[in-house]
Amino acid sequence: MRPGPPQRSDACGGDSKLERQDVKARFTPARTALAVLTALPAAGAILLSPGHAAAAADPPWPTSPPALICGNDDVLTGPSTPPAGAITVPAGDNEKFDFGKSGATYWFEPGVHTFGTDRYGHINVVENTTFIGGPGAILDGRRLNKYAFVGDVPNVTIKYLTIKNFGLDDPLDNRNFDEGVVNHDTAPNWTISYNTISNNDGAGIYIGSNNVVSYNCLKENGQTGFGGYRPQVENDSSQKNLVLDHNEIVGNNTDDWESRVPGCGCTGGGKFWDVNGARVTNNYVHDNKGPGLWADTNNIDFLFEGNFIDHNDGEGIWYEISYNATMRNNTITRNAWVSGRRNQGSPGPAIYLSESGGDSRLASTVSGAAAIRVYDNLIKDNFSGVSIFENADRFCNSNGNTSSGYCTPLVKPTRIPQPFDKTHANPINSSHPCFTDIKNEPYLTDCRWHAKNIDVRNNEFRFDKTVVPCAGPFCGAQALIAAGVDDIPWSPYTAAGVLNDVMYNNNNKFHDNEYHGDWRFAKGYGDAVSFNSWRGAPFNQDAGSTFDGDAGGEPIGYSDLDEDTSRLWTSMGRWQSWYSATPTLSTDAAHGGKHGLRVEVTSGSGWGVGTSNHPGFRTTPGPKKIGLWGKLGSGTNLQPFMRVKWLNRAEEILQTDDVRLPVLTDTWQEASALVDAPAGTATALITLHGTGSTGDSLYLDDFTVGPPSDTPPPDGPNIVDADTAGEGPTVGSWKSWYSADVAVSTQEAHSGTGSLCVTVTSGSGWGIALSNWPGFTAEAGGKRISYWGRQGTGAVTGVTLRLKWFDAGQALLRTDLVPLTGLTADWQQATGNVTAPDGTATVQLEFYGSSGTANDSVYLDDLRITNTA
Repeated sequence: MRPGPPQRSDACGGDSKLERQDVKARFTPARTALAVLTALPAAGAILLSPGHAAAAADPPWPTSPPALICGNDDVLTGPSTPPAGAITVPAGDNEKFDFGKSGATYWFEPGVHTFGTDRYGHINVVENTTFIGGPGAILDGRRLNKYAFVGDVPNVTIKYLTIKNFGLDDPLDNRNFDEGVVNHDTAPNWTISYNTISNNDGAGIYIGSNNVVSYNCLKENGQTGFGGYRPQVENDSSQKNLVLDHNEIVGNNTDDWESRVPGCGCTGGGKFWDVNGARVTNNYVHDNKGPGLWADTNNIDFLFEGNFIDHNDGEGIWYEISYNATMRNNTITRNAWVSGRRNQGSPGPAIYLSESGGDSRLASTVSGAAAIRVYDNLIKDNFSGVSIFENADRFCNSNGNTSSGYCTPLVKPTRIPQPFDKTHANPINSSHPCFTDIKNEPYLTDCRWHAKNIDVRNNEFRFDKTVVPCAGPFCGAQALIAAGVDDIPWSPYTAAGVLNDVMYNNNNKFHDNEYHGDWRFAKGYGDAVSFNSWRGAPFNQDAGSTFDGDAGGEPIGYSDLDEDTSRLWTSMGRWQSWYSATPTLSTDAAHGGKHGLRVEVTSGSGWGVGTSNHPGFRTTPGPKKIGLWGKLGSGTNLQPFMRVKWLNRAEEILQTDDVRLPVLTDTWQEASALVDAPAGTATALITLHGTGSTGDSLYLDDFTVGPPSDTPPPDGPNIVDADTAGEGPTVGSWKSWYSADVAVSTQEAHSGTGSLCVTVTSGSGWGIALSNWPGFTAEAGGKRISYWGRQGTGAVTGVTLRLKWFDAGQALLRTDLVPLTGLTADWQQATGNVTAPDGTATVQLEFYGSSGTANDSVYLDDLRITNTA
């Protein structure tokens, strides 16, 4: 994610220790032995479960918000008379007031203070100054001034002020995007306390080194409640030693910047960037339009403790490509309901640990351990629980890393030098050792951010699917997963290798937790397993944990096959030799997990592998996904297929369906199909078939026979390439046609990690089309068409996919339309079955719409055109 441009600064200072303790004593709510019913104005009431309280009279997490600051006059009201020696600032226009006396204390009279009409009218602070507000003192930008406190100077104190309405009502202005209103320059040694900072553009506060931000109301600011950015420092962190304590952070990102700048990764309650040492304690973070608390890119040594994080649109806590953190004694409830439904290819967790882990070579003074520790938290009714994730393509000097100029803190140079090559398949800089030496140690290890040394223990996890608005496969899940498309040719890392590390080799453990409700457990590439499977080999997670849901022994949802037959986790499962082939469990090649099924051909007359459980696996009638992955061992022109026979209770064959892999290569390939198990189906009998010569070999893995997922897979290979389908890092073959721009969004996705974002540039209708005239290669016959869409900003209410079928001479044979109407903020699918006419050689595609005005947008994803016969 992006850090934003260099920022400017604001004022600081310090209350006496005694004064701070007095305020805290008269304000902090007492913890109770049992759960407390806390009224939350934006989302009703929460009854926090006694859970651990049954075993301990005082739960380790807050049972009510520890920082009810906004509107609390007991906390926010300043002195009614000037402190001794202070300079009085009169109410009214302070544009020409002299704030330039170093060492001075300024006391603002009660009333409204303004700064003229110039957009850069603000307080230019000097070092060692203090700014104190009297009762009801307001600094009002009136939408005429951009910032309140500016200056890259140390030792400034700001307290007891209301600071509001900074940022311009000017459509040509950037609305303070990636800028702060208070401490605009992220200056060091500021204290910002007992203020209301609200209704400003950009971030309310920027936090610099040795800043203390406490007892503030950071409310309804345009981008974030707080942020911060200093230019990158070689071999060091740009900011150090931050304290964020007892603040109420509510309702921020009112300008919805993720829709304005898709994939910016720049919104929510607040965001840390490149910080070493932060104490984030006792804050009430709620109802923000994005993540609650987000630490992104080379953050080191964090403590999140005693926070009450509730009902944010995104993740409660997101710790991304960062190191050494402790998250303890927090209450985290009802988060990611919006992001989880919007991006169903990602878990939407309460706590998201993304390419982050513990490393003993880096600081751990604040966090207390060279690890990421998540313990003694109440995690209740979030879209999902704790997600441990790593993307194989995200590493230093890779264009799969969105923090482009940054390397890990373990490799020198930590700053990747310009110029940058932004071609996805190339390194960002071809002279950096995370290209020239990346296949050798220490670079092979240290060029990656690793999800490792993560300990999730002694938490109370509660999930009620009647409360959480579930959608997709990850709702109510704990996740230990990885991803990657293996499309960076110089990368020494593979998705399968990273997956194995995350799951088995990186010391990531869930244990001694307490589960209540219908939790599921996601592993590998996102397949869900039961609690019993999660606890058993090879995962061995959640030892000592308790679970009051259906623990089960079979996978949840994704397949009618058992774990080993489907994924080859610990054995061959039910697979056995049938004729002219020898199947074995192999560690030489695996698509997911540690093993694949190796098939060696023993005769050239065709071969078969069967299962040992005639009449097959229990199943039900209805829509099914069948599929498998395959890879060549040795030989040529091997094209195996999986056959599924649907049997009734009398063991009569009702229907047979085949799914055939492409001709195998040394790269894993998938084949899958959507079929209908006929009425009366009771079991599915699975066999594998193929041809070849004696001694030929192949690898098969990840067999699926079961309910279709929320995102139906293709019947066979997609005619459209992955990027054009919305699944890759580029827009593929799409280009602007008229009145529209098209780009990749990594913030919104129906599945995977991204989608296509189309932005309307005028209100007269719009369209995008392919740039690869005359289109994609196609052939005559039945086709299934499918894509997904949802509104972005504005009022695009519909979109239509136009398919033009051409012959080899580029003569148009026919046009078909697949419309999607009634678009909303939720993903919806358009489908169609058409027949490409005789003589078809190519298909040209266009997306177009008639609704929407300039800057409106629509997201498109998972475009599939597959053969049905």
